[in-house]
Amino acid sequence: MTATVTIPSSAAEVVADPAEFLRALRAGVPDFDYRAAAALADALADEELLAEMVSYRKDVTGVDNTVFISPKGNAQHAARIKLAIDPAGSIDPRSKTASVAIADGAVMAGEVPAALLKAAQRFIDLNRAALLDYWEYRIDTEELRQRLVSI
Repeated sequence: MTATVTIPSSAAEVVADPAEFLRALRAGVPDFDYRAAAALADALADEELLAEMVSYRKDVTGVDNTVFISPKGNAQHAARIKLAIDPAGSIDPRSKTASVAIADGAVMAGEVPAALLKAAQRFIDLNRAALLDYWEYRIDTEELRQRLVSI
């Protein structure tokens, strides 16, 4: 059975009556819950961070794939770096990427080949303080670049 749902057509309508937007959304996606809302919030926060995200290639990081680093912005998730996956040398953070937690080097999203993950974890270990300072807006992009240590 296919349902037809009318949802607000502008952000202004959503802001004016978020409860109505949620009702319309749930009518089309009956199991929409807080987990889905949190995932949408994270996706929107990640989109906003694209403008603040910096990319560094192997000559800076020592990691074969491009490493993307961003400040926290409005993200609800923990500090992490992104790795370009396909293509590996892409400097476009909208390409296929994977995310690795700065805290423990765990893969948070996507799939990372074992050798790449090991390299990313080594990079994180060497640069955790600088990565977290950038995440928390304590340093700017130039200071981040100066503090990064290649693996």
